[in-house]
Amino acid sequence: MTTKSTEYDWKSFIPSTLEKIHSITHLKDSIFQHLNTELNHIFNRLLRLNQTNEHTGFIQWLCHEIEHCMHSIDNETIYSHTTFLLRSIEQDRFDCTKYLLERQLLSSKLDINTINDQGRHCLLMLSHKNGPVDLIKYLLTHHLSCLDTNKIDLNKYSSLHHACRHFNLSLCEMLLPYTNKHILQIENSELHTPLDYWLECLYSLKKLKPTHLQHDIETLRLDHLLTNQGFHSNIYFLQTVINRGGQLTKLPLRYIRSILPQLSFEQKLLYVDHHVNLCCILYKNRLSTLVHDYDQLKISIQAGEILTEFIYALGTVQVEIQNRLAENACSEKDHLTKSKEHELLQSTMRMLYGKFFRLFDCIYNNPDVNVKNFHFEHIFRRVWVYWKEPVKMFIKQAKEKNLLLKSICRIELFKRLNTYPGDIHNLTINSSLKQFLAFDNRFFVVQRRF
Repeated sequence: MTTKSTEYDWKSFIPSTLEKIHSITHLKDSIFQHLNTELNHIFNRLLRLNQTNEHTGFIQWLCHEIEHCMHSIDNETIYSHTTFLLRSIEQDRFDCTKYLLERQLLSSKLDINTINDQGRHCLLMLSHKNGPVDLIKYLLTHHLSCLDTNKIDLNKYSSLHHACRHFNLSLCEMLLPYTNKHILQIENSELHTPLDYWLECLYSLKKLKPTHLQHDIETLRLDHLLTNQGFHSNIYFLQTVINRGGQLTKLPLRYIRSILPQLSFEQKLLYVDHHVNLCCILYKNRLSTLVHDYDQLKISIQAGEILTEFIYALGTVQVEIQNRLAENACSEKDHLTKSKEHELLQSTMRMLYGKFFRLFDCIYNNPDVNVKNFHFEHIFRRVWVYWKEPVKMFIKQAKEKNLLLKSICRIELFKRLNTYPGDIHNLTINSSLKQFLAFDNRFFVVQRRF
């Protein structure tokens, strides 16, 4: 029987190494007496491969973990063993994580689904930490047969929930093909689906949960995101998730009002364009299948509020344009320069009004929105007197178009779609007709630059 004095003899061999553990019987017996079979498997596997010196960083980390476990036991503290795979991820030792996987040091292939006290296995933990992407790609490539890609943690987060919350496009695109429809529609403890997170990030232009602190973490990344050519891929991804059955539980409404005051004039124009693009994507889709609890969300009321928010945005920008027009008129510039600037500002205002009617067209023509319940005096409020005639003219033209047989057939077909616009792809018709049936949804049926 081992005495208390000999139990503590292992400390005399610190710092421990694999060579010491292998060659000193008493040290080896003392360690294996307290630790589980996972460590025994790792040691035997390393010795069998004869690669103990191949990855010095991993060996040092492993020995340090062993010492930590032994100290905990000696101090009679409550010690709960966590697998070395999970501990390596917890400590951001991703090099050790990959080494454990590459050298097949896990006791069983199914160990990659072992969870921590928050209910997260290795893929969930890595997604929660926002990467690294190459390690997640390695898991999905080499361990897919055993890996549960649709696992949720105790807070009902899936890996895609975490990735969308981080606004990490490359990670989301990697996870989406391995995510089932149930996960795309499940609400987590924050009552968010993956699509909710992605849409909020797009509207706010912020990561909802930044991984690394940055000096400008509270500011908008507008210039970087909206002028970056790759940012359009973030918008296309929104439609891609919708096509795979993703659902929303809410529609963000207040972002444009809270964001515009922070922006310069040029940024306001950029953001208004961005806001219209996002709203048009939503209202080009079948809302009754896109929105969770569609009957309870009062879609028509929300559509009216979106129009009200946009009217506010137009008013904010219009005030700046009028101020610039006044400054231009009183400036000492030559007549030609003043005339050019005046025309540029006027064309900017016309462009903004055009964007409003583009948004209005998407909302008005969506069969899931009951436009009969629209109270335009309330939507436009004090500016209704200026908008009354243009809106009436637009509605008249829209009604005339919708009376055409072609338009009537489109509306009836639209109402019978279960997945929009994905179902349209299966129709044996030419692409121009598909484009028409999809209410000109250029973000999916015919992908163009906007």
